[in-house]
Amino acid sequence: MDELNLDNWKTQIRRGYLELSILMIIKFKGRVYGFELIDELKKYDLLIKEGTLYPLLNRMTTDLLLSSVWETESLSGHPRKFYSLTNKGTQILNLMQNEYEKMWSIYCELKK
Repeated sequence: MDELNLDNWKTQIRRGYLELSILMIIKFKGRVYGFELIDELKKYDLLIKEGTLYPLLNRMTTDLLLSSVWETESLSGHPRKFYSLTNKGTQILNLMQNEYEKMWSIYCELKK
């Protein structure tokens, strides 16, 4: 595999892993807004810029994996768009987790 193909492979893996991570964070937090999600991802060394995150969240909303609602916080008065998992999003997350677990089990088995 040459360097160009390796870079493409890494990009594809990172994209899938990022989507999985976003769905998992939203599942466990219940609902999140964009900057909160960026902060959560940073905790796991997944650095993402707003220009990458918001189009991804919009696509996931269009694909009916997420629902979104604008709310104004009483303390700051700033409107924020909160994202939650839909039923379809939960189903897709479960499928993604199963695939990830399969890959991980192969790695662990071969590493023995």
